[in-house]
Amino acid sequence: MTQPNNIDHSINRWSAGGVILREDPNDSGNLKVALCHRRCESLWALPKGTPELGESIAQTATREVCEETGLKVKSGPPIDDTYYSFFRRASETLGDHSFKDHETVRINKTVHWYLMEYIGGNTSNHDQEYDDVEWLDIPEATQRLTHRNEARVLEKAVAIYEHRTRIRN
Repeated sequence: MTQPNNIDHSINRWSAGGVILREDPNDSGNLKVALCHRRCESLWALPKGTPELGESIAQTATREVCEETGLKVKSGPPIDDTYYSFFRRASETLGDHSFKDHETVRINKTVHWYLMEYIGGNTSNHDQEYDDVEWLDIPEATQRLTHRNEARVLEKAVAIYEHRTRIRN
């Protein structure tokens, strides 16, 4: 990542999202995951987003996953947190701050990930943030995910899912 020459400010932000796993309805031995796709960026991602006022981390994760995928889900256990940074002009950042519009702000982002239980719904009902939402086999999804940190989250989610399934059986 290229870093600007001078960073005037740094702020911390968080978001939350989830990994929705389910067995393939046509092949019960095959696990699938719902991924979001933004065509203009060739971006494949797990659903996630920022909190609304008063929301807990788990509430944010559940709401964002439902909105972005069109699916009904129930939040399960935490999977992991991921971290990354990006840069914006102060005029492009949200929230109350006393920065001058032209100043550069480094945003340090923490994303909290949860395993999600698929309850119902249809991917055609997703919001407009993404162009497509698709159920993909795990190996294909791992390859398509744009960000490697999300591929690692998916791997951890599958391990948690498989462990919980073994315990139940």
